[in-house]
Amino acid sequence: MAQKLPIPFADYCRIFSIISCVIEEHSDVHRACNLFAMMGAHILREHYRLAAVPVSGAAFFCVSRELNPLAFAEHKDGRVAAGLEGFHSWIECKGYVIDLLAPLFPENVAEVDPQAQVPRRAFMKPISLMASHLPEKGDTEGTFLLIPDEVCHANMIQSFYRTPLAGDLQSVCSSWYRRPPKKMDTEFFIRDNQGQVTKLKRTDIDIRGFW
Repeated sequence: MAQKLPIPFADYCRIFSIISCVIEEHSDVHRACNLFAMMGAHILREHYRLAAVPVSGAAFFCVSRELNPLAFAEHKDGRVAAGLEGFHSWIECKGYVIDLLAPLFPENVAEVDPQAQVPRRAFMKPISLMASHLPEKGDTEGTFLLIPDEVCHANMIQSFYRTPLAGDLQSVCSSWYRRPPKKMDTEFFIRDNQGQVTKLKRTDIDIRGFW
């Protein structure tokens, strides 16, 4: 019997769209894995009562048989490993990996190969399916390897809570979010400490299935 997904595909897409909309003026969204992991885990805990945990470390994803795997890591002494200059963050929940940054993998790939064509897909896979070796060019799309790292994890947590704005943006995400099939406003208004009102407008992007 197939293991049940922690959340449906529609919910994943909505969580992604909310977080990306809220943080886009404050970060390079396709590099904001810490924010996606921290805020996404918070939404899963608050709205789904799931024991979702943000994790950080090295990560490798095969997004095309014709391309080298997408690698979030540092090269050290001839090997690849997690480091503060090369890391990725994701969520672990109910035996699954949930990577809310995955729909932006095309932007990450474009930084290495501007000509590469990569689809926008969600990433939500059982941890048990993770590769036992470093993924290589030619491996099946969706092959992945995640290597948690204590230093990267501590940095993710500390940097998030050191930044008051991060907590504010997380609160906006959670307040705005509604679980499908409930309707959710496409616009959300926030007021800063000076009384200035900002309008956020959510735009869904075309995410086509899972890796």
